[in-house]
Amino acid sequence: MTVLATFVGGWGHAEPLLAVARRARARGHRVAFAGQEAVVPRLAALGFETFVVGPITLGTTRLPLVPVDREAERAVMRDHFVTRYGGERLTTLTELFEQERPALVVCDEVDVGAVVAAERHGVPCVVVSVLAAGRIRAPAVVGEAWAALRRRAGLPDDVPGDRLGGDLFLAPVPRSFRDPDVPAPPTLRAVRPAILDETRRAPGATPFVYATLGTIFNLESGDLIERLARALEHSPVEALLTVGDEIAPEELGGIAPHVAVARFVPQTDVLGRSHAVVCHGGSGTLVAALSLGVPVVVLPMGADQPDNADRCEALGVGLVLDPLTADAGAIAAAVTEVTVDGRYAAAAAELAAEAARQPPLDQLAELNELFSS
Repeated sequence: MTVLATFVGGWGHAEPLLAVARRARARGHRVAFAGQEAVVPRLAALGFETFVVGPITLGTTRLPLVPVDREAERAVMRDHFVTRYGGERLTTLTELFEQERPALVVCDEVDVGAVVAAERHGVPCVVVSVLAAGRIRAPAVVGEAWAALRRRAGLPDDVPGDRLGGDLFLAPVPRSFRDPDVPAPPTLRAVRPAILDETRRAPGATPFVYATLGTIFNLESGDLIERLARALEHSPVEALLTVGDEIAPEELGGIAPHVAVARFVPQTDVLGRSHAVVCHGGSGTLVAALSLGVPVVVLPMGADQPDNADRCEALGVGLVLDPLTADAGAIAAAVTEVTVDGRYAAAAAELAAEAARQPPLDQLAELNELFSS
């Protein structure tokens, strides 16, 4: 059968779908991805058929860092991702579904247009979590916009927001990380994060730190990357800093030899030997690090990052700094604290053990039934 995997954002929305896509392909099904033009080449390089479907959400120029505005981020989720992009993708994906006739749709949880289009076509839909804390797309935030999108599609009301989770909502996140105050869709299943089977945990004697601001917010971080580079230079650790495709490592000037700078390195290549991760709090990086028991320093800038940072503080797995005011000295001190104080690593190890106990995809009866239907 044809399995169509769709995502509305950048690589952080596409990568979490790979575990399901690879599982479907291993079962002999045709798997194709549908997403924006800047991302699909990386999926094509992995051997997947691809379709370019808008909108374009990725920038290419550096922007100044602005204060975190949680309400504005919730408005973006409600007004843009659900109302605007949801409506656009309801139309474009309906056309793609009619053309390709998928028997199963797999989408990231922000791609609500795909959820609605699949339901309208009577196609089962597997939703994959990309918002680890779960707050920013909660029914309390997007409920009215979700109701309007469903009315536009001619679908019945869904006041509790249960259908936001599709027919099966996969959360490859340590179960305790999701905010317990956010209602879980009845279809939610916490599953084993793929990073656990892709990376062997083997930290060396010399502390090693991996630092990244992701592939979207790296361009919205003002001079934070420069401050982060200086912090790593002054930390007594070996380090790797990734800056993204649009920023040349040379822009950071001369860097001490114990700090490597690269545009991109697969997390599977570095997390296994990391003693700490410094990041913006994006769900992909955080989930991967914490699932392997690596403590974190978080500099949240927007989207779901402040919510994720809250959970890190509540669970004791790392430190949170204000990206606007944290200078290189403060960042360096935080890096030293999480690598030296064993309480952070111990708390992260508890989350890692929890993640390892969650069932892998191939043991999930509901998913196997969908692959066999």
